Amino acid sequence: MAMISKSLKKQAWSDFIDAVLWIAHKRPVMRFLIKNAEKRLWKSIVEDEPDSIRPAQELKFYFVRNLLRTTENHLRKGIMDTSVFRKMVKVFVRNVFVEDITQREILMEERDDAVSPCFIVLSPTHKCNLLCPGCYAGSEESRKTSLPYWVANRIIKEKVCLWHSRFTVISGGEPFLWNSEGKDLLDLVKENDDNFFMVYTNGTLINERIAEKMAELGNITPAISVEGFEESTDKRRGKGTFKKVLDTFRRLREVGVPFGISVQATKDNWDEVSSDEFLKFYFDEQGAFYGWLFQYMPIGRSYTLQDMVTPEERLEMFRRNVIAIRRGYNYIDFWNQGVMTDGCLAAGRNGGYMYIDWAGNVMPCVFIPYYKDNIIEIYKRGGTLNDVLYSDYFRKIREWQDEYAYRRPPSQKDNLILPCPIRDHHDVIYSILNESPRISPCDNFARECLHDRDYHLNLIEYDERLRQVIDPVWESEYKRAA
Repeated sequence: MAMISKSLKKQAWSDFIDAVLWIAHKRPVMRFLIKNAEKRLWKSIVEDEPDSIRPAQELKFYFVRNLLRTTENHLRKGIMDTSVFRKMVKVFVRNVFVEDITQREILMEERDDAVSPCFIVLSPTHKCNLLCPGCYAGSEESRKTSLPYWVANRIIKEKVCLWHSRFTVISGGEPFLWNSEGKDLLDLVKENDDNFFMVYTNGTLINERIAEKMAELGNITPAISVEGFEESTDKRRGKGTFKKVLDTFRRLREVGVPFGISVQATKDNWDEVSSDEFLKFYFDEQGAFYGWLFQYMPIGRSYTLQDMVTPEERLEMFRRNVIAIRRGYNYIDFWNQGVMTDGCLAAGRNGGYMYIDWAGNVMPCVFIPYYKDNIIEIYKRGGTLNDVLYSDYFRKIREWQDEYAYRRPPSQKDNLILPCPIRDHHDVIYSILNESPRISPCDNFARECLHDRDYHLNLIEYDERLRQVIDPVWESEYKRAA
């Protein structure tokens, strides 16, 4: 959503909607409609944006084009249900892509200081049925902390009212273990049927009943975690997990629910999860609609810098990912493709997001495990989400985003292949944390990181090596095209 919101014109999205609405009913002419929509989208996203970085605009176009083509392909194969498709168009395309974007742009035109996030990441429970090394959340079966249903429900309804945000990302813990006040995740999805939900899950708890319920709701898609093929996935997630995930894929295909994959790249599996074989298996054979590739971030349980990909490996992943997107795969490398999002999305940036965990702690990002505010406490004293959004902590991060790239003209933007203030510019977040009063770590792992001087020095050294390897690519292939 954020990666294309600034470049898409409303007319182009109207053409997009017209095309996808016809797809399910006029199969003989669907390819003509898609081709026509693609031409209009190319003009809107690429040709009509002369004051931009053209290679970045082209990647944004390919992302939207891939959504169109994948939709047509999955409908034709029968692995996307027509009724699910119609609900997705109504909620995801009309609400999220057109109406919300338009309203946020109007808000920002009316107020120079307005901030309007596109979505929230919400982790309603800390509990998980798996025990994965390197889990950013440190989740496990014994964890008991969960958000009350009324808090989660209020958060979703409030962001719609305050920010015109009807996209919600659910994470964890394992979201399908969440239960509060006699209700669960699917009750939350049903009650907020104007929102579209993407749920990060290990996939092992999605049985036939849950899959059928998701198909009935039509406004939810699971992003299921894999680490590569069977050996790599079972090594981290437990023996037999890979086969359970494949069973879940089958159930979702049978009921027509679109699903994606969530992948963590480390020094051990980066080559595997960015390979052609990986793409063909998960997207072409298993029917994944989209995929998110997250490079290992050394936070959480058993964190270690030794598992990070090297700067050279990261550059190779970037090269492969650009090729994959151009070839038609909706597989986005979260950090490397900062060129598609105008940089870091954290701290509630316009078009960005904030993160709320199972205890109500509000953090700038899933990967910045430090908070100043707690939403439950804010609600008890009569406040709203905006109290967090306009806090000094979040403002400082947004000021860095603006100065680094977001509010700079294209020719003056810094390296958007390296957009992250904690991973790619660790000295930035380290300084903000030290300068901001009353900042707390969300768990013992984060506390240990915060006071580990070697950890910070080694990450800063890693960032310097990243710059040496990737800055020349940014300068020659992107910045010169501005």
